[in-house]
Order: sequence, then structure tokens, then C-alpha cells
Amino acid sequence: MTRKRTAVALAAALCAALVPAVPAAAAPRPPAPPTDRQLAAEPSRQDLTREQFYFVLPDRFANGDTANDRGGLTGSRTQTGFDPTDKGFYQGGDLRGLTERLDYIKGLGTTAIWMAPIFKNRPVQGEGKDASAGYHGYWITDFTQVDPHFGTNADLERLIAAAHRKGMKVFFDVITNHTADTVDYAEQKYGYRPKGAHPYLDKDGRPFDDREAIGRVDRDSFPYTPVVPTAKADTKVPAWLNDPTMYHNRGDSTWVGESAEYGDFVGLDDLWTERPEVVDGMRKIYEKWVRDFKIDGFRIDTVKHVDLDFWTQWATALDAYAEKQGREDFFMFGEVYSADTAVTSPYVTRGRLDATLDFPFQDAARAFASQGAGADRLARVFAEDYRYTTDKANAYEQVTFLGNHDMGRIGTFLQQDNPNASDTELVRRATLANELMFLSRGNPVIYYGDEQGFTGPGGDKDARQTLFASKTA
Repeated sequence: MTRKRTAVALAAALCAALVPAVPAAAAPRPPAPPTDRQLAAEPSRQDLTREQFYFVLPDRFANGDTANDRGGLTGSRTQTGFDPTDKGFYQGGDLRGLTERLDYIKGLGTTAIWMAPIFKNRPVQGEGKDASAGYHGYWITDFTQVDPHFGTNADLERLIAAAHRKGMKVFFDVITNHTADTVDYAEQKYGYRPKGAHPYLDKDGRPFDDREAIGRVDRDSFPYTPVVPTAKADTKVPAWLNDPTMYHNRGDSTWVGESAEYGDFVGLDDLWTERPEVVDGMRKIYEKWVRDFKIDGFRIDTVKHVDLDFWTQWATALDAYAEKQGREDFFMFGEVYSADTAVTSPYVTRGRLDATLDFPFQDAARAFASQGAGADRLARVFAEDYRYTTDKANAYEQVTFLGNHDMGRIGTFLQQDNPNASDTELVRRATLANELMFLSRGNPVIYYGDEQGFTGPGGDKDARQTLFASKTA
């Protein structure tokens, strides 16, 4: 008897034990057992549950045009952001290089390319040994154009058109939580100031709860007084992003409690996403990309650091707009960095995203394939798939992965978890991890370089190697 048939039989037996006995004459005839063909049939799935993603940082993939390596800027590496000897700076990869190697990506079985953010970034943030460049794309200053280090908007159009001709979709990595750091505080202090002790004040000095309604505010309405240096006053595009009252201005996040949504993400300017103007502004920004570039969907950064009501409004609006543009299959999935399905799933059910990156699966898959844990953790993850079910989504749409550009690569985890393992054992464990990902429900992601066995000493910039000849140690 197959496992599915056994499960059916057990379920039937349990139901029989729980239902009160009735006279034999009144008992309904039991349904016929499923046929082998029915048991072997593929479950009902939408097309949006069949993607195979290839996640790539454009700066680290291929250099197709050395003329844009410095992004049109001049000066030292702290002015241009370019230093191929330092893995914390731009290395030279660009959209033209990505376009030239689409056949390589297609040959891996890829159906959808997910690119790290390609919008214009602040070239360098930090000073001295803490200085690094915006090669990763998450320090956006201009949400309307491609970063010159990667090329032009025309280069992006050519990439998308070429990918579509080859039968591959293109997904943008987008951000609504924060922008590049241009807002400073007059107090020159940056510790988080909570709402209870430091409420927002309207222009008349009266406190208000921004979850209920937002009063008329000025620079004196905040826990910290926001100031923008003259040289940075018009840095951001669209122009409304240069208004310092569009940000929370509460200091650096401590990653717990309310600060997880209200605090500055590693010093970046945290948008006041409870404001209707911010919801509407972010809607307009990304509608334009949907309309003008015919992209296929969004991976959304730092989702759990934005209030849930924002997602309900923003995702619903983007879905409706994409449908009007003839993109009924537009797909949005969010980064909710948690291994707890009770934390990740509300962004689908209440936030109206199509899926989240499946951190619970990643955690359980690593434990099983790399750390020697039993399969019970995987079983618990799958047993909670019901949490993602809505009128438009289910767990089959979850985006599964084994490692990424933040936490590190699966190859790194295997080495960390099994320091004395032979190469043969590591390959077998890597194979098992990938079998789990590819043969389970969801849309699997290959992180660029994993297909070539990349490892690395850790996460962040240690997991963002170039696929072309490197000058870094």
C-alpha cells in the first residue's frame, strides 16, 4: 500500500471512530478508493508555483562594459565606489554583462531572474575602515533610474526584452522601508527613542498616535530633530523623499519591539510608512516600473520592518495596477527574516503579498541536510502550510532557498556544520539539500555561484563573490 493510500485509510478510520454509530440500513455507501492514476496525479497548481529563480547581484556577475565601472564619477574609491581589490566596493559587473550571459542562466533551468536592486545608490557610506559602497543596491537615492555603475535604463530595457525572448521572467528587488542615509539628527545622538516616552507631536504640540491618524507636523514633531546637510538637500528622487518629515526620525533600530518597524535600519533613513503620502508615493514609484519596463514581479526587501497595513494597501494597489496593464500573473514575494511561520504568513494573509521567502524551510532544510537533525522540523514546516492559504495564494507559491547574500551560502553552512567532513560527504549533503528544495513545494532559488560550488567564510560581503576574475583576497 502506498503512503498516500495509507494516509487515506488512516483518515477514514479516524473519521469512523469519531462519528456516532447509525443503523446499518441508514449508513451511506463509502466512496470508492482512489485509483493509482488519481494518487499519482500532480496536485493542482497555478503557473506561478512553477518558477525556478536565479538570484544575482549584477555587480558580481559579469562585466560587459568597463566604461561604467566608476559610475561616471571621478576621484578616489570613496568618491566613485569602485575598487576591485575590496569586496566591499563595486567590482564592475553590469546589466550588459548579465545580458550577454543569459544563455548560461537559461541553461541552468532558470525560468525567472531575480536581480538585487538596480536603482541609483549613494556610491559610498561610512568613513575610514567602515566605508563601503552601494554595490548591493540597498542604499537608494533615485528610484527612477538605473545606477550608472550598472548601465542605463536603456540597458535594462534590452536585458528584459532579451530575457523575455528566451522565455525567462525578470524580477526586481525593491525597497519601501528606507532610503540612503541623508537625514541627520541635530542632537547628534542616535539611540532609539520609543513612542511611549517620545510621542509624535502635531504643529500645536499635541501628541498623537500615528497608527490612528497623522496630524500636521514640522521638524519639531519628532523625537529627534531631523536635519539635512545642504549638499544632500536634493539628493533623492522623487523630490518628496527629500522632505525629512517623511521619515520616522526615532534613531537606530534595536531589532526588537516597535523599533523593528520604526527604527533606522543600520542608520538608513527609515520611511514613515504609516503616512498616506508615503504609501501613495511608493505606489507611484513602482507602478511606473511595471508600466514602462514590463517586469514580471517584485522581491520586496525588509518586509517585516514595515507596518502590516502598508503592505495591505500597497500590494493590493500594485496587483490591481499590474492587472490593468495586462499582467494578471504579476508576482510579489517578500523578505520576512524569521524561521517562524506564525511570523512570515501574516504578510501573505493580511499583507496580501503572493508569498514570502521561505526562511522556515531554509532553517529546517539546513538542520536536516547539514546538521544531522531529524525530519520532524521539516514536517512541522509543511504541516503549517495552511497558514499561507488565501483567496489568491497558498504554500505552493512560497519561494524556497538554501542560502543567500545576507546569511551566507549553503556551501558555507555545510563546511561550518561539518568541519571534519570529506569532500565526498559535503557533496552528498549539498545534493540532499538541493533535492529537498527542488522536490518540495514552492519556487526554488539558486543563488548565483552555488551552481559552481561557491562557499566563502561567512555572510554579507563574504558571500558575494564575483563570477569573473577577482582581485580580492
